[in-house]
Amino acid sequence: MSFHYEEEDIELLNKIKTSLLSQISFLFILSFIFIIILWIFFYLQQKHQNNSHYFNRYFNIVISLQSFMMQSVAIENENLKILNIKLYKNKIPKEHTILIKKGNQNRGFVVLKIKNKILIHVYNFKSEILVEDMKKPQSMLIIHLVFLLLFISQFLLYIRVKKSLNPLSLMQKKLETLKDGDLTPLPVDSHYDEIKQMISSYNKSIEKMKYILNMREMFNKIFMHEMKTPIAKGMFYLKLGVSQKTHDKLGKILYALNQELNEFLQIESLIVYQEKISDTKNRILTIIDEAIHKVGIENKNKILIDCDTKSYLKGDKDLWILCFKNIIDNALKYSSNNKLKIECSKNKISFINEGDSLPLNLSKEITNWKIEKNKRHKSSTGYGFGLFIIKTIININGYKLYYIFDDKKKILILKIE
Repeated sequence: MSFHYEEEDIELLNKIKTSLLSQISFLFILSFIFIIILWIFFYLQQKHQNNSHYFNRYFNIVISLQSFMMQSVAIENENLKILNIKLYKNKIPKEHTILIKKGNQNRGFVVLKIKNKILIHVYNFKSEILVEDMKKPQSMLIIHLVFLLLFISQFLLYIRVKKSLNPLSLMQKKLETLKDGDLTPLPVDSHYDEIKQMISSYNKSIEKMKYILNMREMFNKIFMHEMKTPIAKGMFYLKLGVSQKTHDKLGKILYALNQELNEFLQIESLIVYQEKISDTKNRILTIIDEAIHKVGIENKNKILIDCDTKSYLKGDKDLWILCFKNIIDNALKYSSNNKLKIECSKNKISFINEGDSLPLNLSKEITNWKIEKNKRHKSSTGYGFGLFIIKTIININGYKLYYIFDDKKKILILKIE
């Protein structure tokens, strides 16, 4: 049993050494104990001084009274005023407390306490006298008041410090639950800049983690979906037997797979690490032409382009081609008439088609890219990966994306300013 207690004591000491909050609480406990010890010490010290003072006073009173009594001088209250005492003419009650008793049967004195009165009985072989002390006892209230205020102020300070450091304790608990997958932000607010900065940094880190995990989940689903289709086609062609035709088709599939892998690698580097993009100027018509080529040159007749040769965009050319490729591909795929119009002006590029509204409002900041399957999106994954690529590339390049849907005309407009 004692060994168990020793282990608990060691564990408690280690916690005090390593934990800031435990150490602060321990120091406050020590300060409380120290205040109480000082309180008791000063109280006993003052009480001792008061007793010494009263004893000396009573002794001086007794000497004066004994002198009068030995000279057989009549003692009246007028003579006793200077000593701050008066004659007590009643008998001593049976219920009393003896505080001081000095002398013998022939000569001495006794100090008695009767309720809230102090009586002094002085006697000798000639006579005796009973007087009442009129001086009020010195109050100990000031000592109690001072230490009580000190104790209360220390306690209030402890509450204040504990409240101020409470976000740290909550953050510690949140970090413990973080390893179990708890990605909820800290709702705590604080008046202190340092703690506010810590909470803000923690919440931003959580948002970043949620963003990356969400992207990873979506990326994996899209990757598997995109890889399954060409692989399934390749397996189908293998079953047809060896021929120049199947050989050419397998070659195209492998080439397309390689292109897809390069594109996924590019997307991952862009989204996860959000690398800084250069401010190189790129002609918009060149980007559009290369994007159409990636979508399929056969789609060129479905696209009406109204852009001048001087229009340009800043940023990474390959990323812009990837962005425009996704815009053109989605615009044609989900158009009711399978047509797209691209207009360029000084400050914007508009992609216009007819069709239903997008499942997401791209004008707003989007943190959750999961799209329900019943919201027009035909992908088996249920994710708007193409929209995610478009929005991310535009934001990273420092441009803004607006989305307008006119229900009457069924027109989709994507504006990059």
